[in-house]
Amino acid sequence: MAVPSDTAVLRVAVTTALGAQPLENALVTVSTAPDENGTRTLLYAVRTDRDGMTPPMTLAAPPRSASLSPGQVTPYALYTVEAAREGFVPLTALHVTLFAGVPAMLPVALTPLPEKE
Repeated sequence: MAVPSDTAVLRVAVTTALGAQPLENALVTVSTAPDENGTRTLLYAVRTDRDGMTPPMTLAAPPRSASLSPGQVTPYALYTVEAAREGFVPLTALHVTLFAGVPAMLPVALTPLPEKE
């Protein structure tokens, strides 16, 4: 499947700490990077499958030609990805960089919460 020249496809792979086990049913959200007021726009809220994978998410990115001329448009798009699941410490990945036409895989390892005594 060809990716349009002004988009990038992101998938997130969620596992337990150190990648030992895939985490099913983790909530993964993708939003825009914070603007000057700290505001973000939610773009996706998806759950991982039994393999810990999200479905492919298509996101806007500047065209590849933007990278050919220095000092012009920034040739990549920045997003914020958050992953959470009950019993685990939530994780936020800031400034996830995506380039147009380049599929991206973001590995996320969640740490189990300490057991209550």
